[in-house]
Amino acid sequence: MSRDLLHLPGMLGVLGMMGLMGLMGLTGCAGEVTAFAAMVFSMSLGAWLVGRGHQRRALLEAVQLRRAIGTGRHREIEQHLRRELALAAAGEAVSVERQWLARAQLGGLLVAEWRLEEAREIYTSSTAKLSPHLQALAAFGRHELDVLTREPDAVILEGIRSDRDACLRHIPGPYQSTVARTWAALEGLCLVRMGRPREAVPLLGRGLECLGFNPARVVYLFHLAQAHELVGERQLAASRYEQAMHAFPGTRLASEARARCHALDAGRGDEVFRGMLPEAPVAARERG
Repeated sequence: MSRDLLHLPGMLGVLGMMGLMGLMGLTGCAGEVTAFAAMVFSMSLGAWLVGRGHQRRALLEAVQLRRAIGTGRHREIEQHLRRELALAAAGEAVSVERQWLARAQLGGLLVAEWRLEEAREIYTSSTAKLSPHLQALAAFGRHELDVLTREPDAVILEGIRSDRDACLRHIPGPYQSTVARTWAALEGLCLVRMGRPREAVPLLGRGLECLGFNPARVVYLFHLAQAHELVGERQLAASRYEQAMHAFPGTRLASEARARCHALDAGRGDEVFRGMLPEAPVAARERG
């Protein structure tokens, strides 16, 4: 077994065995697309699901991406992903599933670094001819960017819930809970930016369990920390800020999380939920 696999968290062993047993009943392209969708939505479980045959490459890349983030070598991964998408655009034989795996990984990197306009370009391709699984992946990425670049409202929230339901209709039973929790994280992200942190906290908490290999995990951790701050749970907020600091070192959100940790340690509670970045909508205290 590869050393990369041995370095995965122990929890993934249990989840992976459960997922692999479910995958045994899926064959051919349908099985591969389903496993691929599970991977991008939920890197922790999905990485195991695709860990067979030529799909093993996707698992190793997910592990390598997380390791690169931790060691500051993610720019090399970004260049590799861009080259792969450029080859596909030039007519090289790159499968649609492979292209969207690259898009999802690159989009996650860009979102984590708050390069939101660049990330939006990743999802400009038409999705009309994609399988339902890949359409759901594209919808997830676009919703994520809408939540982060606009003032989220009831229309955006309803769109997330509608696409979640449509997605789950195409996900086999063994994966539905995991994929649903990943959509829950996105719903929670929307809710906290709408000023509804009490509703957001449980959704973000459950969803984070499924974002172990997602580069944008830092974004969700930071927003969960701010949600805790908004409802007065300062210890929980400090814990989540600390996790965000280490989720993607060197990013603006990781630096902001460090500043919030210091503010909480100093007892400066009047700085709760300050505007985190110039591009972000003005964040308000909890709305009634």
